[in-house]
Amino acid sequence: MMRSVERILAIFESFSSERTSLSLQELADRIELPKSTAFRIVQSLEKAGYLVRLDDRQYCLSFRFLRLAGLVKSTLGIREIARPVMAELSEKTQEASSIHTVIASNRVCIESVAAASTLRSVIQPGEQVPLLAGSASKVLLAYMSKKDLTPFLPVVAKGTKRTQTAVQEELRSIQQAGYAISHGERLPGVSAISAPIFDVNEEVKYCLSLGGPSFRVQPNEKTMIKLVIQAAAEISRQFGGGTGTS
Repeated sequence: MMRSVERILAIFESFSSERTSLSLQELADRIELPKSTAFRIVQSLEKAGYLVRLDDRQYCLSFRFLRLAGLVKSTLGIREIARPVMAELSEKTQEASSIHTVIASNRVCIESVAAASTLRSVIQPGEQVPLLAGSASKVLLAYMSKKDLTPFLPVVAKGTKRTQTAVQEELRSIQQAGYAISHGERLPGVSAISAPIFDVNEEVKYCLSLGGPSFRVQPNEKTMIKLVIQAAAEISRQFGGGTGTS
């Protein structure tokens, strides 16, 4: 498996700004493999959409790399923009803050800031949880397009033991309110408040969350909701988005 990965990476790295397209023989020579072996790898990458075979029988990288590069760039951008705002939010509330997005069928934490009163955040960057319960999941689902949301509805309904209609009604309420709150839905005794982050296209690919022990969050719920909404709006503004109302 490791050898296969190394060969694939070697093919990708064979291309350069000076040589954006290469023949099969040139690829085989650059990765130092027999032409027959190189052909099998190149053919698999072509079928997967990472390489394109041109009319002159040369190969080049596909636009799929631009999409992947765009995802990396936007993720790094949101983290860099959000972290100072998250740090301020955590300092004001003494609770942990985090940024979440959707990857495949999971909600993924891409950044977190622990509060001074805790040793670590409730959730760490890289952690993935099913897109079922919790305030962050609800916000990300609430702001999905109808097309993107459709496949999630039956899964969420079944996982939360509700009808799809009930799930849709809750998501509409969250969108109208501009935030979501949960108490013990994902972890017993833990509460979370989340608000959407809008990008330049007024789409919501990320959300900001504040989480902590329910016995601390619930008495200060109204104040914390206001602070989370304000922080998410500030991140949205710096990220090129608005409030989602325009």
